Amino acid sequence: MTTTSTTPTPKSGNLETALRAILAEVTPGNRPFSSDSFLPDHLIEAAQAALAGTDQAARQHAHNALSTAAWHIARGEAPQALSRMRRAQSHIMASMEVTA
Repeated sequence: MTTTSTTPTPKSGNLETALRAILAEVTPGNRPFSSDSFLPDHLIEAAQAALAGTDQAARQHAHNALSTAAWHIARGEAPQALSRMRRAQSHIMASMEVTA
């Protein structure tokens, strides 16, 4: 008999959300969507490695935006600095939503 849970179905086109849903499905202690769920270890490790890369990329984007903001501040270009700080904030908020 197959049981179902309330695991959210990822939206089409969002690879990161899909990978997180797959990992949630096979993580011990989580209730799987189906009792028939199975994924080989090498695919689980590949999904984890891909997500680690996206997390690192988000941190790098935020760092780059903050560095550029500091550069603009040093040059006295407040509007450009504010724009870069907003971009850094959006990268930081996006990475926080993903980990939540």
